[in-house]
Amino acid sequence: MLRSIELDIARRLSFSNQQRAFTRWVAGFAALGMALGVASLIVVLSVMNGLAGELTGRLLNAIPHVELRFQDYDGDAQALAARVESSQPGIIAAPYVKRQVMTRSDFGTSGAELMGLGTGSIQLLNVRVVDGSLQGVMTQPYHIALGAVLANSLGVGIGDSVEVVLPRLSITPFGVLPRYRKLRVGAVVSVGASPDASLAVTSLETMKKLSGVAYVDGIRLQLDDPDSADSVAQRLEGEYRGRINAVTWTESYGSLFSAIRMEKIMVSILLSALIAVAAFNVVSSLTMSVAEKRSDIASLRVLGLTAAGVRRIFLLHGLMLATFGIALGTVIGVLMSLNLGSLMGLLERVFGWTLFDPSVYYIGGLPTDLQGTDIGWVVSMALALSLVAAVYPAHRASKILPVAALDGLEAF
Repeated sequence: MLRSIELDIARRLSFSNQQRAFTRWVAGFAALGMALGVASLIVVLSVMNGLAGELTGRLLNAIPHVELRFQDYDGDAQALAARVESSQPGIIAAPYVKRQVMTRSDFGTSGAELMGLGTGSIQLLNVRVVDGSLQGVMTQPYHIALGAVLANSLGVGIGDSVEVVLPRLSITPFGVLPRYRKLRVGAVVSVGASPDASLAVTSLETMKKLSGVAYVDGIRLQLDDPDSADSVAQRLEGEYRGRINAVTWTESYGSLFSAIRMEKIMVSILLSALIAVAAFNVVSSLTMSVAEKRSDIASLRVLGLTAAGVRRIFLLHGLMLATFGIALGTVIGVLMSLNLGSLMGLLERVFGWTLFDPSVYYIGGLPTDLQGTDIGWVVSMALALSLVAAVYPAHRASKILPVAALDGLEAF
């Protein structure tokens, strides 16, 4: 059982001024090293969470949360979309036609994903209109809205014409030619993520004429709560079994989000080396403390302190040093994570440089998302490593024989 005298001795070893100055400096650097490792890991994890959340949020503004792809459905798609909307609050649904196309202008060529949506489905696209009118694109025939990056690569703006080539052949008096049509740019929109380089939207009627089909590919759903996409998809698949295939955003972009999670794990493992190095510093500090206090340990053993008691004292000594460093690092890491955006903004204004160029990285700042689970994981790991690091010096201290130590002999 842990006794109060053991706690008091461990506290004196950790924070007393009775030790030699060099030993105190080594202990202080061990605690500061632990604080640096913990703070760094907390800040990096919060930044990675913020970047992942920013990317996910922007992607979800442009991609469907659920796609109901028709397999054997010959009914009224608009009526089905209305039934889906009324089946659960927080759902917006509309039929769509989507094709991979090639867009050409006088200044460039680029691939794109052209989607045709109904007039009343503009709210499905939670995008920022940079120029023009998205409503005009949906109401006027043969108009198109382009992503900002796509429009820039084609060198076009509002009122310019873009030639859209579909992967479908048409028989003409001049032979078999690809199906194409010139569309007028009516809007330039931005998501702030990678879809800006391939996003192209037109009205459903225009898309049907371009593709030469009278049917739609399916129904696009946007949800108030994107995390409920899986449950909504399962419910709709069960209700319309065999006629639709429900695909969620987690399935469509599963590889991207898996890569983000793997990147976070790998960075966490690499930065954990800082905490491991700090734990080895704890070993050095405790080993020096054992060597310095050999005679004091012998005196305590003569007074009746058991070897197990000595072991507990030095385990507590190591944990107290580590706990001080972990607490300090946690406070620093949390404060930096909460104020990192303001700090980076201040540095950018003072030195006149830009950390993230929005035209390259799609973001203009450094977002952070401080999560309690990450803090708990970092603190638990640091405490566990510190406890493991303190085992060997504590074991050595418990093996010191009273008589041998008092005689100045080393015994193990």
